[in-house]
Amino acid sequence: MVTDKLFLVSRMNILPIKTRIITPADSLLDVILKGIEDAGLELEDDDILAIAETPLGTTEGRVVALSDVTPSEQAEELAHQYDILPEVAELIIREADEILGGIPHVVLTIKNNTLMANAGVDKSNVPPGHASLLPTNPRASAERLRNEIRSRLGKEVGIIVIDSRTQPLRLGNVGMALGVAGFYPVADDRGRKDLFGNELHITRRAIADNLASACTAVMGESDESIPAVIIRNAPVDFVDKSFDSAEMWIPPSECMYMAIFEEWRRTAIT
Repeated sequence: MVTDKLFLVSRMNILPIKTRIITPADSLLDVILKGIEDAGLELEDDDILAIAETPLGTTEGRVVALSDVTPSEQAEELAHQYDILPEVAELIIREADEILGGIPHVVLTIKNNTLMANAGVDKSNVPPGHASLLPTNPRASAERLRNEIRSRLGKEVGIIVIDSRTQPLRLGNVGMALGVAGFYPVADDRGRKDLFGNELHITRRAIADNLASACTAVMGESDESIPAVIIRNAPVDFVDKSFDSAEMWIPPSECMYMAIFEEWRRTAIT
C-alpha cells in the first residue's frame, strides 16, 4: 500500500535527464536512454520515468506548422476577442472539448476532462512558426514506453506523461499528469482516520500530479533541455495497468471551482 511506503519520502530522488533537442525524426526513448547513459545513470526496477508532453508529441507528429492552418470565421473572432494568432485560435477550436472564456492571450478550455489553457496548444519549445498539440493518447503512449523499456532493458518501471498548468489564483505553473502507466495515479484516503481519530470523507491524493509537479521543478519551462526525469523510491502502488484523465477526473458538478463557475454563469445569463 502507498501508506506503507510513506517512510520512503525522505529518500525519494528526482534525477533530471538532459538531452539534445528532440526532433520529429527521433525515437524519443533512444534519446532519453542516451541522456540517462550520459548522466551516468541506469533505469532500475520500480523507477518512474516522467516525460514532458512536448517532446513526446514532437516524435508523435503533434507539431503543426501554422502556415498549414487556415483559420475559420469562428477562429478569427476568437483571435480578435483574446488577442491570439488566428491560426492558434483555429487549433484551439479543433483541440478543445469546450471553450469557457479567456483573458488576453489565453483561452480557458476543457480538454480530456481537464481544465487547461488553450486546449494544450503551445508555441514554446517548438521551432518558430509552429505550435505543439498534446499527445493524442497519453495513456497509450505511457503504456507503449513502459513496454519498450521492459522489452529492451528488462526493467519494470512506471511512466508519467506530464504537462504544466496554472492553479486558480496562484502564480506560476505546477505539474499535471496526462497519462500514467505502471502505478495508481490517485490514492483514496476516504475511510482512513487522521491524527485525532477523525474519519476522512472526501480526501484523495493526486499522487501522479504531485510527482509531476516535483518533476516540473527541475525540468523547467524554457531552454533547460530536460525532457525526462527519473523518480526513484516514489511512495506509489505499482500495478500492471495504465490510466488516462478519466481515472483522475471528477465531474464538474463535484468540482468546487467548476460548480461555482457554472452557478455564476447561470446567474449572469439570467
